Amino acid sequence: MPSVSRFTGCWLLWLRADMARDDARAYWRGPHAEYVGRISGVDEYRQLHLSEDDHGFWPAPEGVGSAVPADWRVDGIPEIAFAGALPSPAALPAALRFVFPDEANAFDRVLANITGPGGGRWFRTGHGDDVGARAVVLVRRRPRVGFRAFRSFVHDVLGAALDSAPGVLELRTHAFLPYSRLAWPTPGVAHDNPPHRRYHAAIVVGAADRDALDAALRSPAVQATGEAQAEHCVALHAYAVEETVAVVQDGRPKRA
Repeated sequence: MPSVSRFTGCWLLWLRADMARDDARAYWRGPHAEYVGRISGVDEYRQLHLSEDDHGFWPAPEGVGSAVPADWRVDGIPEIAFAGALPSPAALPAALRFVFPDEANAFDRVLANITGPGGGRWFRTGHGDDVGARAVVLVRRRPRVGFRAFRSFVHDVLGAALDSAPGVLELRTHAFLPYSRLAWPTPGVAHDNPPHRRYHAAIVVGAADRDALDAALRSPAVQATGEAQAEHCVALHAYAVEETVAVVQDGRPKRA
C-alpha cells in the first residue's frame, strides 16, 4: 500500500514536576482532551503517553546518540493530523479560549512541532487492536544537512526501511518545519527549546508486541540504513509508548 502524505503535528510535552505523574496524565487524558476535542479542522488527535523508564533502545550506528538525556526526557506527545492542507482558521477561537489557558494545569513545557503540508507521511495507520506495542523515535538532524535532504531521509530512507521490516503494523513519519515558539505561544508553560536539545522529526512505529517491535527495529532493512543515519542524524531517541488515547478520529470526537 502506498504511503499517504498528511499535514501533521507533534507537540512535545513535559508533565508538571510538582504533581504526581499519574495525576498529570489523568488530567491530560481527561479534561484537557475534552477541550482539544472541541477544535475544528482536526482529522485525528491521539495522545501518546511515553514511558518514564523504557527508552533509549534505538540500535544507533557509531557516532549517533541513542541514550535519552536525563534532563530532557519527554513525557508525552499528542499526534495530530489536520483535515485540510492548512489548519482551519475556525479552530483558533476554541484553542485560545479552552486549550491555551488549560495547558498549565498539566504541563511544565510544551513544544509545538508542525510538518507543513505533506510533511507527515502515513505508511500504515495502525487503527484497531492489532498494535500491542508502539515506539516514538525522536530524531535530531545533523548540522549542515539541508531541510530537503533530511526530510527525504526521514520518509524515503528510514521510513521506507521500517515499512519493509517484518511485523510492522503501524508507521507514521513526521518531518518538522523549523521550530518557533511563536507557533504555539501558550501562557503559563515553558517554550524553551535549545538547539542542542531540539528535534527535527518523529517516527511512530507499532507492532503486535514488544518482541516484534524490537525485531523490526533491528531488521536487516533498518540496519542497512546505518550509514545514512550517521550522515543525517546526531541522535535518534526511542521511547516506548505506555498508553495511546484516541481523542479525535476521522474528524469526530471519540470521547464522551
